Amino acid sequence: MASAFFVVTANAWMQHPTGFDVENGRVVAVDPWAAMFNPATPPQTVHMILAAFMVAGFGMASVYAVAMLRGRRDRYHRLGLLLPLTVAAVITPVQIGVGDWAAHFVAEHQPVKLAAMEGVFETARGVPLHIGGIAVDGELKYALEIPDGLSLLAHWNPDAEIRGLNEVPPADRPPVNVVHWAFQIMVGMGFALLFLAFWLALSWWRRRDLPSSPWFLRAAALSGVAAVLALESGWVVTEVGRQPWIVFGVMRTFEAVNPAPGLVWGFVLVAAVYVVLTVATVYVLRRLARHIPVPIAPQERDVTDYKVV
Repeated sequence: MASAFFVVTANAWMQHPTGFDVENGRVVAVDPWAAMFNPATPPQTVHMILAAFMVAGFGMASVYAVAMLRGRRDRYHRLGLLLPLTVAAVITPVQIGVGDWAAHFVAEHQPVKLAAMEGVFETARGVPLHIGGIAVDGELKYALEIPDGLSLLAHWNPDAEIRGLNEVPPADRPPVNVVHWAFQIMVGMGFALLFLAFWLALSWWRRRDLPSSPWFLRAAALSGVAAVLALESGWVVTEVGRQPWIVFGVMRTFEAVNPAPGLVWGFVLVAAVYVVLTVATVYVLRRLARHIPVPIAPQERDVTDYKVV
């Protein structure tokens, strides 16, 4: 959690740079505390840490859901599913609320990113919320519109003004379709996971048990992938939506490119390490899903069924 906090504070500073002045092209009056605890830090760090717990919870639960679909319905697999799934399910509605907090920050401080997220080109009041759609020739087409929805969600006022992308030069606009669809995927996956959490809560409230439908296990098996997809889509919104700035309003991305030779080999090495870690992780998770576990504690009755080595 501490690592996530420190990493994301750096990214938050890139979204809303504070703690310095620029005089004659030089950075002066540096205040590291003001830079670390900039206005973007609270919503962005909380949003990321909760997302990490969701990915861990739904990801772990999905492994045991697959095992249960294959017929392993013993106590070990039920707990393996129920414990991480419960943690992730409790966090999900909280995360959606934090996401709304983060969206309000974007609406106030990065209106161009908000316009790209929703495919809004013309500045207007009472702007609808768009579901789906493709940006073509400066217009979002084929989207389902919820009247006044964006103005209401962004500013708690159905008649609030939303700045359009046409307010800024084309060179200062992010790629709309990439940002818009990443945002749609993130929100869609988030509400799908919320439905899964509600399904679990309703069943537990009624029967003190997991839902009996195999469709619940199928949904739980997919929840890990959905959580990762939501997380990665959220980062696409955050980073691509900031473009063409590497430090918002201060430095453009092309200005930050490091011209030092040989950097590509460092990238290849890091990528190779992550490939190895990914393969190892998948291997371990598949073994967990396939193999019959040793009993949790030696005092359990079924310990006699296993040879102790």
